[in-house]
Amino acid sequence: MNMNAVARHYGRLTPEERFGLIVAAGARGDEAERKRLLAAGQRITLSMSDHVPFSHAFDELSLYVFIELLEEAANYLEALHLTDYAAATDEEDGEEAPEDGEGEDAEVRDGEAVSGVDTSEAVSMVEALSKADRWFDLALAEGYMLKTKVEGWSLYCERLGVPAFACWQDLPGYDRLQLALKMAEQAAFVPEGMVRWLNRRRHEGDPEVTAPLLTAETTAASLERLFRDSVTLWGGE
Repeated sequence: MNMNAVARHYGRLTPEERFGLIVAAGARGDEAERKRLLAAGQRITLSMSDHVPFSHAFDELSLYVFIELLEEAANYLEALHLTDYAAATDEEDGEEAPEDGEGEDAEVRDGEAVSGVDTSEAVSMVEALSKADRWFDLALAEGYMLKTKVEGWSLYCERLGVPAFACWQDLPGYDRLQLALKMAEQAAFVPEGMVRWLNRRRHEGDPEVTAPLLTAETTAASLERLFRDSVTLWGGE
């Protein structure tokens, strides 16, 4: 079949029909077909208030951030669940869990978990950890990621002058996100602990980590760039 001959009839399709075909062509990676369908469309003129590009950009960004935070919350809660599972398995295998405050890897101070291991002892300490200890360390790291990204979003929204959580309260998953955040307040690495954990996991020859790559400030700056790019795409300045 001559696709160019078929494409000449694309203009007879309704906009809704063309929309479905455009999405389908993109999904199967047929860029040539997608472009032919796009070229067949007519132009329309829209009018909107000058603040609308900023509104659309914020709506897009907030939904993207919410989905990302839900994924972080799921990772954190799953790691905590696997910690419990591994602890039960360790007990069945005859391993005894350390008493509170006697763990070789992490301790809790002021409600936040921090690593207590010198980086020079990384290899031997990792080898000495039980499965439950290793999963708990991962949970603490996931908790740090979740808390830091939420802090970054809050910082960004504060600078923009908008409430950070108001647009999420009616979305599915919001209560679970709040639960994960509440738990992370009690069980998550502080920055120093995150640095030690990263250094224990780095490959031989890799440079030593001196500060977390992810901070509230770097997160807020990244969100600001995404927001401004989206504003431009929506026709704002």
